[in-house]
Amino acid sequence: MGKPTVAPDCCYRQEENTMDARNYVRLPVVWILVVTGSVSLAAGSEAGLKTEELFPRIEAVSFESVNLKKTKRAVIVLPEEWRSIKPADRRVLVILHGRGRHERSLVDDEVIRRQLLDSGLFVILPDGDDGWYINSPLRKLDVYETYLEEVLAKVANKYDLPENGKQWAIAGWSMGGFGCINFAERHPGRVAAVSSIIGLLDFPRNGLPEGQSYKVPVERFGSDEAVWDRFNPLNGVDKLQGMSVLIITADQAFDRTMNEHFRDRLTALEIPHQYVELKGGHTFPVVRAAIPLVLSHTQRVQTRN
Repeated sequence: MGKPTVAPDCCYRQEENTMDARNYVRLPVVWILVVTGSVSLAAGSEAGLKTEELFPRIEAVSFESVNLKKTKRAVIVLPEEWRSIKPADRRVLVILHGRGRHERSLVDDEVIRRQLLDSGLFVILPDGDDGWYINSPLRKLDVYETYLEEVLAKVANKYDLPENGKQWAIAGWSMGGFGCINFAERHPGRVAAVSSIIGLLDFPRNGLPEGQSYKVPVERFGSDEAVWDRFNPLNGVDKLQGMSVLIITADQAFDRTMNEHFRDRLTALEIPHQYVELKGGHTFPVVRAAIPLVLSHTQRVQTRN
């Protein structure tokens, strides 16, 4: 299967930026682990799965999605000698891509590919289309939140991944940052750590400052602002109690104000977190600079489990 066609980036300016990280930790960073929770594998089955090697230890798994009624694919990055790792000792990181990107975006980047391969984690990269990882209130067949559960269950079943949520983490960038926080909030106990990179974390909404907003895709979210509130991650911050939270933005990124709002809500609710502001904009170079921070965060939390 050839390399997927890359849609034009809707959320990125194509520019290179200097990446000097500045950490702004508003509270002491306390890594709190999930006490209970598991990843349901009930929907998982190897039947109908097709596997393709993209690179050594990197595979693509294709299947017919029961929920989306079409062929979907996920990429899996495997640790060295992964078959010798006991299932109970396997650690998993899910990374959700941004709008205009796809499941291969990270592994097609040579630097990031090597970092993922060296992480010791089972890294799952689902194909989320332009679905924002939600069950759309307008497009009733676009159930991307339910689909995400489906793809994780199928991959977990195929690679014998642990059921215990303490051994899972989720991350994402841009649209995927929105998606990973939303997923963590709506599925408490499923992951021990969540990391957002330049995520739209006070969205969908109106009224943000000029240059610090993003046009709401009404074809996906509808135009009812009361419905928008149900999807805005800012309104579910309290559900992140007990998870290790990492928020990464950039000083010139349009999402910075959204992330400051999210940080302030975490602080108000006394939820321990780490907040990092990198140099740059809402760009893929910022994602590239942030991936090592996400891997380190995930490894630190899962090592303590």
